[in-house]
Amino acid sequence: MTQIPTFQEALDVARAEVSKLDLQGLAKAGIYQRPFEYYLMGTYPPIKAMYPVGVEEVFSNATGNYNIYVHLPFCEQFCSFCHFTKEINPKAERVTSYLDALLTEIDLSHRKLDGRIKAHTVYFGGGTPSYLRPHELERLFTKLRSRLQIAEQTEISFELHPGVIRHHDYEDRIKTIKEFGNNRWVFGVQSMDNAVLKKLNRGHTDKEVYGLLEILRRNGCDNLSLDLIYGLPYQTLENWYATIISLLRAGVEKFNIFPLMFKASDPITLHYQKEPQIFPDGRTRLLMHFMMESILESQGFGRGPVLYYSKHQVHSSQQESKFEKIADINLLPFGVSGFGYIGHTQYFNICDLTSYMRTTQSGRIPVWLGHTLSVEEQMRRTVMFSLRANGVSRVEFKNRFGIDPADKFHGQFATLRRFNLIDETAEHIRLNKEGGLLADGIGTLFASDEIRGRILETNTRIENPRRDLIEKHDFSPIGRLSSPPVKITPKWASEETGKNGKNWLEPVAAPNSIEGVLG
Repeated sequence: MTQIPTFQEALDVARAEVSKLDLQGLAKAGIYQRPFEYYLMGTYPPIKAMYPVGVEEVFSNATGNYNIYVHLPFCEQFCSFCHFTKEINPKAERVTSYLDALLTEIDLSHRKLDGRIKAHTVYFGGGTPSYLRPHELERLFTKLRSRLQIAEQTEISFELHPGVIRHHDYEDRIKTIKEFGNNRWVFGVQSMDNAVLKKLNRGHTDKEVYGLLEILRRNGCDNLSLDLIYGLPYQTLENWYATIISLLRAGVEKFNIFPLMFKASDPITLHYQKEPQIFPDGRTRLLMHFMMESILESQGFGRGPVLYYSKHQVHSSQQESKFEKIADINLLPFGVSGFGYIGHTQYFNICDLTSYMRTTQSGRIPVWLGHTLSVEEQMRRTVMFSLRANGVSRVEFKNRFGIDPADKFHGQFATLRRFNLIDETAEHIRLNKEGGLLADGIGTLFASDEIRGRILETNTRIENPRRDLIEKHDFSPIGRLSSPPVKITPKWASEETGKNGKNWLEPVAAPNSIEGVLG
């Protein structure tokens, strides 16, 4: 291993990077998202711009080639930051009923697609997929083998929880998953500081992380990708540095590293409202990002797509094709709350577990809301998602749409040039280091007025953001509801106070949001 930068060396690099950013200007342009405004660009159009959609509309232009997502919504504990559909320690019969519904959905989709489901990748997410016991996993895998065309080289990823090693049958679970053909393992670490993990209610310690790493290696599972989050309660620059270093020394070669995202429905949002002083402020989050990138870069890691880091040429086929090739390799979800993209329709499955099971048991594919993209919206989506990956191919864009992307969106790219966030050649337009940090805010620049209008209209109908299913599953920064009205200028933020005396790190409404809704 190349010598790892010291804490001070990494911090000095990060401070230099942060100093390059015109944060006031970027915030005014809608590109820089303060901590409460931030969300990654998960879907376009977002769920708030969707309408009730029928099965025929969703499946009419299917390609036959898919990234498969399977959602398993069960966990042993409620992690305070998690915003995905889940149930905690359900009764055995509830798990069986869900599996019945999931297998029925797979059969229904197989029939609707005339038996043509070629799996480019398969991803098991949750929830906690490793919650399932070996016989339940085998039941699911048997159905998938019978309904999907899975080649030997197909990338198959499975999410684990480090706490799985506390179960007496943990090696049986891992062996069952491996026998299905799983060749990529993903598990959430978030932090290696036990005080942080306890506050998050993660249900594991650093000891279980090291234990799971050893068990996977003992079983020949060497393609590992670990999730980390920065911006967490009790997280400091020092313990963030220690987390990264400890995992590098443990031999980890792939990471998925995200800023903390707040949602009204997540307990961590209430934690922030009650104890904002235990969370890193906005500038500290920026420093954490650039510290992490400088450390990983020194160890031979590359970034791609945004938020994914690897020592290998390809971090994940699933992630790359999801961002860059979705028009040709569609995204097909199975399970409650899964979102997909088929033909040119972005859509969601039913997001309520009981309603999902009832729908599939009645013999219906559980699609809920969707939006079929016009050519104009396809162009917008292509740019915002390609920028998150390897950049926009000007040749491919022009071949598909008949125009250079920089000509089509000249105003947006002029803004990105003004803030020095992109690198351009005759072939590609890519985000640079600073642009990568701001990729999701950059994506919002390309949203259409029509989509923004639909989102704002939906916001006016949301009465209780903490319980509303649409708000809960809004995986997008576009038109987010305002953050809670927490107004603080603590002593530890003195470094952040601007010339006008206002703290630019305070939670404020984004330029395209409705103020005060959560107040």
